[in-house]
Amino acid sequence: MELRQLQQDFYQAIFEADTSQALSQQYLNLSENFTVYRNSILGILTRTLESIYPVCYRLVGDKFFTATARVYIDRYPSVSPDLGTYGHAFAEFLSQFEPAAQLPYLPDLARLEWHWHCVFHGEITNTLDYQALGKIPQEQWGEIIFDLPQNSILLSSIYPIHRIWQVNQPDYQTDELVNLDEGGSHIFLWRDNYDMRMDLPTPAEWQLLQAFQTKNQLEIICENLATVEPCIDVAALLPRFVQRGWIVDFSI
Repeated sequence: MELRQLQQDFYQAIFEADTSQALSQQYLNLSENFTVYRNSILGILTRTLESIYPVCYRLVGDKFFTATARVYIDRYPSVSPDLGTYGHAFAEFLSQFEPAAQLPYLPDLARLEWHWHCVFHGEITNTLDYQALGKIPQEQWGEIIFDLPQNSILLSSIYPIHRIWQVNQPDYQTDELVNLDEGGSHIFLWRDNYDMRMDLPTPAEWQLLQAFQTKNQLEIICENLATVEPCIDVAALLPRFVQRGWIVDFSI
């Protein structure tokens, strides 16, 4: 057997009991040898998912999460040597996983945790060059394109996932009850140097953040938001965005 075929069969044997038994009889004689590899790999991938989705893990418990992880691993085997990239499809998987249907907010919560993981491990955010911005002549202000932090994401859910996430943190000490009818969440998740931020924009701020995400010129953004009801006052919101660190760069 060629090495490539042997490697492929070995890979399949890790996840398929029938294949492992046949291959072990041919090469290793003991199927238990494959069981050791399989349990080790499944254990590592399961612990990886637990570390990326700790709130989901806490909400459903160890047995349910482990069983769910095993199904996910079967459907989405690891294809990268970097475990930090594993689990990207977990939220989508949960949205179609029938045993989790009684927790309808779980996929959105998983999406929040995945993006938290990605932003946390991403690059450090730049800081806005105020002097360079101040040198832009007034006649070119409409041509400015403002940039949100590179490691940032806008998340929206019909459930209060920010509250669910908050009350399930290890250091949270007050009321842990969350009313799912209290309304949804608009979350701006980003990293301020080494500090993770989960900000909750107002409806007007949310629309302006979405507009900046389009990479349109300021003049076009102002024109588009002027037609929104209620009208979005970009001139009033822009200094607030700069002060909070929501804008980190610009171009003409």
